[in-house]
Amino acid sequence: MEKKHPALVVKDLRKRFDLKEVLKGLSLDANEGDVISLLGASGSGKSTFLRCINLLEIPDNGSVTVRDETIHMAADRTGNPAPADMKQVAGLRAQLGIVFHEFQSLVTHDSGRQCG
Repeated sequence: MEKKHPALVVKDLRKRFDLKEVLKGLSLDANEGDVISLLGASGSGKSTFLRCINLLEIPDNGSVTVRDETIHMAADRTGNPAPADMKQVAGLRAQLGIVFHEFQSLVTHDSGRQCG
């Protein structure tokens, strides 16, 4: 049996806002075609995790690899992490699909029934 290489690998992703650590070493492997749902209470870090994968928010630590290409990070002038190559980030973003959707809107608009 052929071993699959994950399309997305996130390792030990960490993010802090001031004194509040919202991502505490999250990791994820996703294969081509996987559909993954993140569920949790408001403020638990779901959107921050997704934003860090796409580098819409810069993680404090950890790595993101898309199809065997790891996003290269460097330090900015203040010593904070930053993407080393924004062209690389743009190319990797083009390969990722992320949907943000509030559960409440499914209930309110009954779109859950329309989708099924």
